[in-house]
Amino acid sequence: MWSVKLRDAATRRRDLQYNPDFRARRVQGNDMLRGLKYFLVILALAALAVPYAYAQDKSQDKNKDPKVVLDLEKPSPANDSSAKEPATAEGSVRFTPAQPFGIACSAFGAAKDGYRNLDRPFSIAELFGAPIAVVIIRRLGPGQEKPDREELRKRIITVLNAQTVEVSRYQDWDESVPLGVVATVQFSDRTKGVLEESAGHVCFSDYSGTVWWLRIPVTPKQ
Repeated sequence: MWSVKLRDAATRRRDLQYNPDFRARRVQGNDMLRGLKYFLVILALAALAVPYAYAQDKSQDKNKDPKVVLDLEKPSPANDSSAKEPATAEGSVRFTPAQPFGIACSAFGAAKDGYRNLDRPFSIAELFGAPIAVVIIRRLGPGQEKPDREELRKRIITVLNAQTVEVSRYQDWDESVPLGVVATVQFSDRTKGVLEESAGHVCFSDYSGTVWWLRIPVTPKQ
């Protein structure tokens, strides 16, 4: 009985082995299985690549410097009694040649007591609290009647990249500071703020509208 079963099994095996149609179907099935495996591998790799590409794009956007535009306003005459007008939503005012540093920031928000101690160094750009799209330079201090656009751009980027561990709600210094660079800051959603810098003294309004003051080291020109 066992010999019969073994003989029948051997016969079926020979029939399958020498059956061209069966072998063709088996080869076709193997090819389809391999193709499906390759497709699944490619699909998995594509799924992994999407978050990575998104993260790279976000990182590039975060590290991208804002555009710096020079759009100077004409200063008012020194004897103009209406030299300072009510501040706009951007904290801008009309300037006279003798006005000191901080006028635009003071117009944007009243000075208040208080400090903000940071748990690690933050760049000024980070302290703004939102991505900055454009910095529009509105006013320059005396002696800068013919500004170098590239030098101004580098100056603004240097200020934004400067790091600090403390900011205050008012001018925490006694020295007199002349008018320097006064700029309107436009965030990526078109919300606007203000930025002033003069000889390492900085004031700015962050995304929420809070005005902060600080000093940064002055880098000597090479």
